Amino acid sequence: MTGLDKITEKILTDSHKCCEKVLEDGAQQVRDIITEAKAEGERQFTQIIKEAEKKAEKKIAAAKSNAESITRNRYLEIRNAILNDVISASYEKIEKLSDDDYFELIKKLCYKNIQAGECVMYMNGSDLFRMPASFEDDINSAVFEKGAVHISKDAVDIENGFILKYDGFEVNCTLKAIFDECMDDLKFTVSKALFN
Repeated sequence: MTGLDKITEKILTDSHKCCEKVLEDGAQQVRDIITEAKAEGERQFTQIIKEAEKKAEKKIAAAKSNAESITRNRYLEIRNAILNDVISASYEKIEKLSDDDYFELIKKLCYKNIQAGECVMYMNGSDLFRMPASFEDDINSAVFEKGAVHISKDAVDIENGFILKYDGFEVNCTLKAIFDECMDDLKFTVSKALFN
């Protein structure tokens, strides 16, 4: 082998080794890139899962809160409906009292609402018709310390109860007015009896 052949062989050997080294380095770089890509993929996957879990937790919490709100509102609606039904039933029961019980209630309401001095009591035609003959005397016996009541023979357009008219003002003692005025107290009392 001549010197040129030795040099050529040396160049080829070195070149072959260099190519192998480049290929080996390239393969290592590919392996490193794949390893790095897998690690990055796993990191991103973990991050995506965590974010998805957080979003799911928020959606679950929002749905739970919404369901609780709907349930609470529905409960309040049902509770109010029950309260209104009980109060309406009470109103109807008073309207259907016997004549004796109804006029005893009217007498008590008059005593509770009468002001000092004389007044005129107005009722509807039905109540005037069924009123006991001694009712005016009975009322005045009950309220004599506070004032005097004269029952008008003229009917007024009210459902039930009565109106007391004084000089310059009147006191509305219809059952509707009394129920409306006491509605909050009625609801509180009925609610306490039913729901506590």
